[in-house]
Amino acid sequence: MSDEGKFSFESMQDNTSIQRYLQSLEEGFAKGKIVLSTDGEEMVMRPGGMLRFSVKAKKKNESCKINLKVEWKEMAITSVAPSEDMVISS
Repeated sequence: MSDEGKFSFESMQDNTSIQRYLQSLEEGFAKGKIVLSTDGEEMVMRPGGMLRFSVKAKKKNESCKINLKVEWKEMAITSVAPSEDMVISS
């Protein structure tokens, strides 16, 4: 288990598998602990307080891409209020 470092994973998945990954992330954010692991590598992250959230989407011909990014400082306590809301719907 690493306190610092990088974790990387990439593969082709079906829609249902992606939903499970996103649900696991949702549960991790709710619990304040996200554990990423593959092939003997493991990284534990503890999100809390104010988190920076960004979404970028791109569509070109038949190719579509969504990048989600969440950043935070562990154990940081801030009193900054969120600046804007975004809606994700289906």
